[in-house]
Amino acid sequence: MTRRRRPDGSPRADSLAALIRDEPARLAAACTACGACVHACPMTPGLPSVAEADAGSVVRGVLDLLAGGAGSPEALAWLGACTRSGLCSQACPEQVDMATIMRLTGMRLRGALGDGDPAAPPTPPRLPPRRHDPNWSARVKAFARLTMTEEEQARWL
Repeated sequence: MTRRRRPDGSPRADSLAALIRDEPARLAAACTACGACVHACPMTPGLPSVAEADAGSVVRGVLDLLAGGAGSPEALAWLGACTRSGLCSQACPEQVDMATIMRLTGMRLRGALGDGDPAAPPTPPRLPPRRHDPNWSARVKAFARLTMTEEEQARWL
């Protein structure tokens, strides 16, 4: 059996479990924390703590979170505001997939990567809490009505 390879010549993971286990370390090792991704991010201007911080330290904070560390408040804010635009990955001079780093870091913070003791009680997510919106469901339904036929609305709403 021939193992598939990435464009850089490194082997691809054989399974999703292997990808989740191996990819964070590979991506973190390739990142130089130059901060180009933070500067390219469309969310950075709306996050004063991130915009005013050293971009490299924000990236180092995300990499620390990815490795299971405490990170930084700026890294948590940037991660929490991520809209998955992918502009961070496009801006990377090292061609590191920062969007995947952000996604894996978010998964780790939510406890979705399966690391740790399975018998231990789950730890609460470390992302900043979202503001509670009692009208959220009604707004979602209003937008759904714009895209659904009357038959679909009767069935799903």
